[in-house]
Amino acid sequence: MAQRRSNHISTFGSQLTAIVSVTLVLLILGILAVVGIAGNSGADMLKSNLGFIVKIERQTPETEINRLKQMLNASPYVASYVYSSAEEIMATESQYLGEDIASLIDVNPYGAEFDVKVKPEYASVDSIEAISARLTGDSAVETVLTESTMVAAVNSTLERVGLMLFMVAAALLVISIVLINNTVHLAVYSRRFVIHTMKLVGATGSFIRRPFILAGALNGVISAVIASVLLIALLAYGANVDPLLAACFSPQLCAMVICGMLVTGVVICTLASLFATNRYLRANYDDMFMK
Repeated sequence: MAQRRSNHISTFGSQLTAIVSVTLVLLILGILAVVGIAGNSGADMLKSNLGFIVKIERQTPETEINRLKQMLNASPYVASYVYSSAEEIMATESQYLGEDIASLIDVNPYGAEFDVKVKPEYASVDSIEAISARLTGDSAVETVLTESTMVAAVNSTLERVGLMLFMVAAALLVISIVLINNTVHLAVYSRRFVIHTMKLVGATGSFIRRPFILAGALNGVISAVIASVLLIALLAYGANVDPLLAACFSPQLCAMVICGMLVTGVVICTLASLFATNRYLRANYDDMFMK
């Protein structure tokens, strides 16, 4: 009885170890996925602040300015724009200089302008330069001011950060598969004599595999649920600490991450249980004493 009790505790302990280990691995993968999503959203928000300034010829009729507004509204590359009239620009400059420019000169030297922000997919040097070239040819446009250097620097930085995240994600995924496989293998190892006994009484391979595969899948589900609860708690805490974090990821994307954690946990645990069980199905009695 004492021996059977010890074996039962060992089996329970190995299952508990497997669930805890898989939970931690899935939690790390979930955090990394959320960081990647938040980084992608942050990159889009950063790119949405890139664009150019369209300076309008002085004395341009209001009809031409309205035409330009309609053109920008219909353009697929425009995320938003701010129109400033010549009078508004002169008032802003007067406030900046601390002196009323209108009292010094009779003619307003400024022209109206559009501060245009492009959509993230157009936030590249080539795209902005191509858009600038088209606008420069408009009769109402005096010049288009672009910030090619800043746009190139932002895109270069985002590409490097994205590459680093991808490399870290790939490394963690490989490490996670190895850890989960070893953990599940340990759980099956604790019941290797059960597998051998079932073989001796004539149980088929599929009959022996079934409970281990189902147990592995169940462990994956339990681990994914626990990891999801912990991830949601971390996200809620992060949103309370910094509300800007909540704007970086939507509930739909979080649900996708949780589903991904569930699928990953079930698939890896099921495959690991299958491979570990097959190993002991092919082993003889002497192999049962070897790890």
